[in-house]
This record gives sequence, structure tokens and C-alpha cells, in this order.
Amino acid sequence: MIDGIKRDTPRGNINQARLDAIPDLDEVIYYFKGCTEKSYPGINTGFIEICKALDVDIKESTEQSCCAGNFLPFNVAPVESVVAITKRNYSVMEGYARKCVTTCNGCFSSFMQADHYYQDEPSIRQVTTKALESIGRDASSHVDVFHVGEYLYKHRAELPQILQESLAGIKVAVHYGCHFLRQEDPRVVLDDPENPSILEAILEQLEAKVVDYREKNLCCGAGLNQRMLHDDRINSLRVTNRKMKSIATHEPDMIVVICPYCLLHLDNAQLELEVAFDEEFDIPIIHLTELLGILLGIPVERLHLDTHEIPLDGILGKIRHE
Repeated sequence: MIDGIKRDTPRGNINQARLDAIPDLDEVIYYFKGCTEKSYPGINTGFIEICKALDVDIKESTEQSCCAGNFLPFNVAPVESVVAITKRNYSVMEGYARKCVTTCNGCFSSFMQADHYYQDEPSIRQVTTKALESIGRDASSHVDVFHVGEYLYKHRAELPQILQESLAGIKVAVHYGCHFLRQEDPRVVLDDPENPSILEAILEQLEAKVVDYREKNLCCGAGLNQRMLHDDRINSLRVTNRKMKSIATHEPDMIVVICPYCLLHLDNAQLELEVAFDEEFDIPIIHLTELLGILLGIPVERLHLDTHEIPLDGILGKIRHE
């Protein structure tokens, strides 16, 4: 029983075909970095170091561009432009690997949307082909893109073997984010959008106590274009406040996310909630790969944890028994 709701339904069904397609540890992967991650560099460092510890051959390139996914919700560029940018990125990545992992919900969703448009809209496919030909690249280039949440879920059993610390005694709430769970093509969704479970499975593998809460599937409140394009931010904050109040009921030590933008919003919005609603939460927000970096023993300075608005000192002390 939680928040007055009886939770007797089983965890969500896993898409087995999608799970099988996720790269194995002995497969080469390309790491696609998102723009928002520059605000929290530990996301990148954590994932790269985890891959090294797992002996994964991970490739990167400065030739990649932004995923261009924000252009669609902001309505500032035609769909053809976004698909062309995606196909150029595929052309770059294809030179390094046939499978890609990204640590950003927005990038993941952008690739999935672009694939959908390219496959289903002949006119967009025609424009994209001409655009890529004009820069000497092939529009038929394709790389299978996976989210870091999927990748780490598949290999969760190997994580305790490489980590120096566990999450024993740590209470955690999770937030998935809209752009990971909701896609046009259900075949690219690993988890059950209505009852997701892969983050819980990863964290429980690390001995964390994961709390359930009523608003787990609620948006973080950023709303992307709503947050960015409108001066009145109060409606966005109302959603965030509702989610944070639901989480706070269970007094978690931290909230684990898999989206840099959700991290950015939930980390900063807590300061705004105190002003707008006189609600004080002070719950640390951390990306899954930052957390794994801590458990791996990466120095705090290399993870740049001081970029967080809500300090992580308390959770660091609990994990490292300081």
C-alpha cells in the first residue's frame, strides 16, 4: 500500500526483442553525448569509466553534432532538417560502430523520431537523400541507438563486480522521463511505459531500497517547449511541485534520473519551488551514470559534482561511510 493505492500489479513486461538487440559487452559501441550534459560533465565521465571497467570498446568523435531534437518541439526547423542532421550523425557514427548508446532521453527520442519520419515519409526521405549527397554523405547510413538505461539494465549483473561501493542502506526514488518511455514505434521501447521497472532492477542489483510513489510516471515539469518558450513558469512548477511532494512523502536520500534535462530541471526547480510555493525539499538529483561513477570510486572532482544546485555531500557521505 502506498499513497492510498494498493501496488499488487507485477512490474512491467520487458520487450525481449529489444533486449536481445542491445549490444553485448564484447560489441563495439559509439557513445553519443548530448548537449545538456555539459551542465553535468560527470554524466559523460561516469559512463566512459564504467565502460572501461567493463572492458567495453567505446568510441567517440568530435565530428558528431547536436542531435537537433529540440528543433521539433520548439518548432524552429522543419522535420526534414532534423532528419538530415540525424542521418549525418549516423554517417559519422557508422565509421566507428554499428550500435550507439546515448545518456540523454532527448537524444534517444530524437533519433527514434527521425527514424520514424525517414522510414514512413517518402517526401522526407527524398529531401534527406539530396541534403546528404550535397555534403558527400550517404542518407542510407544507419546505426542502432540505445539508451544508457537499456544498456545498463542488460548488464546489471556485471556492475557489482566492478564497483567499489554499494547502495546498501540507501533509499532511492527514480524518475524515468517522458522522452524515454514514449515513442511512436513500440518496438524501440524496452520497458512498459505504464509500469516501468528497469531502473528499479538496476538499483536493487546495487542493494538500494527503491521507493514506489504515486507520481512516478509524471513529467518532471520542464515540459521542454512550455518551460522555454513561455514567460509564465508557474504551470511548469505546479507539475514539479506535485511530483516532488509525492516523492518527499517517502523521504528518499536521492532521486536517480536517466535524463540530463530532467536532472537540470529537478535540480534547479527546487530553488524556485521554495520561492513560488514555500515548499522546501532539498533532495539531491543524480544521473544514473554519475551515481555509478561515485560507486566506481571516481574522485568527486573528476565527476564535477559541484555543478549540482542541491549538494550531494550527504549522499556521498552515506555511500562512502564518511
